[in-house]
Amino acid sequence: MKNSLLATLALPLLALVAPSAGNAQETPEIRGEAILAHPAGKLALKTDELLFAGKIDEAIALRSTAEQADWKKSPAGERKDMGERMKQRAPEPKAFAAAIRKAGVLQVTSNGANLQVPMAGGTAVAFFELEGGMLKASSGPMLIPGEEERGNETRINGAEILKHPIGALALSYAEALHGKGMGEVMKLASAKAQANWKAQPKGEQAESTAYRKRTVPTRSELAGGIEKGGMLIIEGNLATLNVVTFEQKSSEPGVVSSSSTTTAIPFVLEGGTWKLAQ
Repeated sequence: MKNSLLATLALPLLALVAPSAGNAQETPEIRGEAILAHPAGKLALKTDELLFAGKIDEAIALRSTAEQADWKKSPAGERKDMGERMKQRAPEPKAFAAAIRKAGVLQVTSNGANLQVPMAGGTAVAFFELEGGMLKASSGPMLIPGEEERGNETRINGAEILKHPIGALALSYAEALHGKGMGEVMKLASAKAQANWKAQPKGEQAESTAYRKRTVPTRSELAGGIEKGGMLIIEGNLATLNVVTFEQKSSEPGVVSSSSTTTAIPFVLEGGTWKLAQ
């Protein structure tokens, strides 16, 4: 998964997986009503119904074996938080189905598919990957708010993020996490996050540390990801840094596929200074 679960906070990605070989064919598109007859369309509706109803574990069961394993390894508190975000961002199922019929666009690649659906209030997106010849849910469905729905929200993109205090804080977090340990990480966190950390049993602390190291890039990787595909969303005293990183693989000579991973890091403004929120 590496971190597709965290993509529930994330960006309106144009594609999760796309072929990039010199001889690659144009990505097939399916539009409107025909999407609902496609396995990806059926999977999108089923997943959305489960997420909207708060049946997160059942929705995760529709994902790949690796993603299910990662979900089970995640600390209980983080699973709860991510599950709540998934539910909040899932579009209302009947409206979602109607919007697919009206203007949905499904792009099918050699490794999976992605669905984009214009809706009232924004765009719903969902991503899929192939496993054993079958499509599995990868991320979404989730509703990305449109400009008119953002209110007082501020968005900063790309290299401009590194000029913001949160950019420097994010890099310090990655450096401390992968080099100095959680003691140094907690010095960057809010008072509430520090108290929650101290209250966790040692076993849960170890699980949380391992999970963070799996899902947060190194300092150099994070910096590169911010410059190429970062979005910082600030609303009041809360903020989320979403970073997209890309990986390319060659399964056979002359054919290269690329996949994207989204990492979301939450922050909170405390006493006039930005801190890690967890």
